[in-house]
Amino acid sequence: MDRQLGDRALLERIAMYRHRRELPPIQPTLVRELAEWLTAHGADPLSYVCDLFDRHQVVFVGHHTPTRRVGLFLQDLVAAAFRCGVNIVAMEYACVDDQARLDAVVTGPTFDEQLARESLLRWGIRHHFAYREYLDVLGAVWEVNRRFAGEKTPPMRVLGLDYDLDLDAVTDTADLRSSFAWPHLRSRGPVSAHMSEVLLREVIEPGHRALVLTRTAHAMTRLRRLPHRVWDAFDAEMSGGHVVGAANRLYEVIADRAVTVLIHEPLPADGELCDYALVADGVVDAAFATNSNLAVPLAFDVDRGPAARLNCASSLDRQPLGALATGWIYLERDYERRAPTPLPEPVPAVHVENARRYALDPALRCERSTALDFAAAVSASAAAAELAWTQVL
Repeated sequence: MDRQLGDRALLERIAMYRHRRELPPIQPTLVRELAEWLTAHGADPLSYVCDLFDRHQVVFVGHHTPTRRVGLFLQDLVAAAFRCGVNIVAMEYACVDDQARLDAVVTGPTFDEQLARESLLRWGIRHHFAYREYLDVLGAVWEVNRRFAGEKTPPMRVLGLDYDLDLDAVTDTADLRSSFAWPHLRSRGPVSAHMSEVLLREVIEPGHRALVLTRTAHAMTRLRRLPHRVWDAFDAEMSGGHVVGAANRLYEVIADRAVTVLIHEPLPADGELCDYALVADGVVDAAFATNSNLAVPLAFDVDRGPAARLNCASSLDRQPLGALATGWIYLERDYERRAPTPLPEPVPAVHVENARRYALDPALRCERSTALDFAAAVSASAAAAELAWTQVL
């Protein structure tokens, strides 16, 4: 889409969005103030994240919906983090049960793509998550080690944070997308606590620094979110009516040695009109749509300046941006979003029987499911990710 036409359509959609929620039109002075502040204080996203390690030991970079651009950014971020002295990349998208595979992948003499796939499949098959750009994050770590690691420079490590589900604790016909199954599947305790414990043991206690890549649900340090009716329907730790994520857990122990950066995308909504809400009720998008001189991508603080005061009244949590994160990364406009690239034949026919066991989708757990069914599920998930912004009604 032509940028000028896209920006115009985006502004029209923001106006309709606010009208449907009985919010007043955005004040031009607010948009202008934000744009001027972003021009003066915005930074290159790679430099921005790396600079955070001057003041923090662990930097969580979170996003909910995978896209092609985000995956490419994470690859670049790996190399940038290594250059600024970070030698651990911790990932929600991998399990500690595959740690030996992960270590072998990123330190091998050549990049073993098949082994890399196996390292991500245990987690990925649950969520139809099998994308080229995210697999290549492992390739980016391998490339860093190939080029720079040596006797005086330890290799960069990829740390798996999740763990394998106890599938023997449920029947083959159990509905794994029901909250009733998860106390049995999570035999090692809530995943939020487990991820935090891995980071404490492998990063904090030895005194390392880590770049942590997770979904938004596990990236928020200070804010405990309200549960979303779909995204937190199962596999979520609850306390006092709020969701407890991995970063919440870690923050309880190390305070602001951990920090949150979120990649710009729609926030969860209460589902009354839809399940998505525009960030700051559309003010951030309006600032970029009305100011062509603003660089994209751009990173900026949201815990100070005018960005910190922007409320998200239409989101589920109804919190200002400064409560959600310390930093924000505007990688792409909504209409520029493209699906991540599904891996060809994500589950080879010889592995289908095992993949059925790990799948959460009842249709894929069925004994009649095939390799083509798994490929179709990943492709459908990719298409849904690209169209997620269109569901902001």
